[in-house]
Amino acid sequence: MSLEVYNKGQLSDEEIDRALMQEIQASLHEEKHTEKDRYDEARKDARSNVGKEHPLLGRCVATMPPREYFRLIKKYGHAEVHSKEFLKYFQNKFSDLSPNKI
Repeated sequence: MSLEVYNKGQLSDEEIDRALMQEIQASLHEEKHTEKDRYDEARKDARSNVGKEHPLLGRCVATMPPREYFRLIKKYGHAEVHSKEFLKYFQNKFSDLSPNKI
């Protein structure tokens, strides 16, 4: 098996910009395309945690995809995302991702 490598020379700024934009657009498309799958997995986890209690952590009151969780932490901070007010809001807004009440 051989690997063919072509050296075209220097790329222009326009070519680099175009390639970068294509990569960003493809990533955004992939993100939107897989969003349903991520939420379906979170719903499955939430259904499996209904009525269960962890010996150290207690009851699971909210389940969300990791990407969404880390985005919320980055935007609002750890204390706000784990506050009782936020968890109540989350349970009202996303009842299918809230296996147990607070």
